[in-house]
Amino acid sequence: MGLSDAMNMQELVKSLRLHEGDRNLPYEDEGGILTIGVGHNLERPISKAAISQILQDDIAEAVSELNRAFKGWDSHDSARQNVLVELMFNLGANRLKGFVNFWAAMGRKDYDAAALELLDSRWAKQVKEGRANRLAGIIRTGEI
Repeated sequence: MGLSDAMNMQELVKSLRLHEGDRNLPYEDEGGILTIGVGHNLERPISKAAISQILQDDIAEAVSELNRAFKGWDSHDSARQNVLVELMFNLGANRLKGFVNFWAAMGRKDYDAAALELLDSRWAKQVKEGRANRLAGIIRTGEI
């Protein structure tokens, strides 16, 4: 049985929101199952479409955070902008603000120094192997 044309999707969504709730943070339902959104059981896999939507939302949030926290971040070429978005995505604004020497070097467009600052951080030691080197390389060269 699939979604039929006879179904009133708006009424169904309205009823589900009424009965299930609409929460943007995980919670335990009455049965102790970790749940999010409108009764989505987190023990069930989410769809590729949902993963893509969450990623797009998270990227948009990272860009908004960069705009609020780091004026002029977008004055760099697109490859370096991508790295800055990825750093914001991974670290968040508060931790990324701690990269004072990195931001100073980026402001001077001294990309060699900025790359060295990235590699000389605690973050570089914590991330998966290769990530810090790859991103620092992009900062250094402007090439993906």
